[in-house]
Amino acid sequence: MEMIWIPIIGTLASAVTVVLVVFFVTRSRQRRMEAQVQMQSRMIDKFGTAPELISFLQSGAGRQFVAGVQTAPAVLTRERILGGFSRSIVLTALGVAFVFLAFFENDRDFGIPAALLFFLGVGYFVATMVTYKLAGKMHLGEIEPPALTSSTDIGRP
Repeated sequence: MEMIWIPIIGTLASAVTVVLVVFFVTRSRQRRMEAQVQMQSRMIDKFGTAPELISFLQSGAGRQFVAGVQTAPAVLTRERILGGFSRSIVLTALGVAFVFLAFFENDRDFGIPAALLFFLGVGYFVATMVTYKLAGKMHLGEIEPPALTSSTDIGRP
């Protein structure tokens, strides 16, 4: 009766670990974004009038500030694409390793995890390639900062 608790506790601990990792990663990203928004808000609040803000945005530092804000989606997309390639390589390599284990150990039981890991790796690769192609078609890496010409441009979307 006591031996039945080991797989139950192991399964629950694994599930809790996955949930905690996702929670902390999401929370970290949210805090980073909130800090960036607060910094940008404080910087915008420092300007008293619209002409001061426009002159800042037309300066080199202002262009760099706007470019940093607008390139965040492109950077995030690149990180996701690179992460997808990494996951596909690792999973495919694990699948191939299980194939070698099945062959050299002459144990067919390694075939199921080999197939699962290999095809998960292939699936991640295909999904990453689709993301890469869609990102290219959507021009996510080609965002240009808008040119402000007058104080009437401030309130426009």
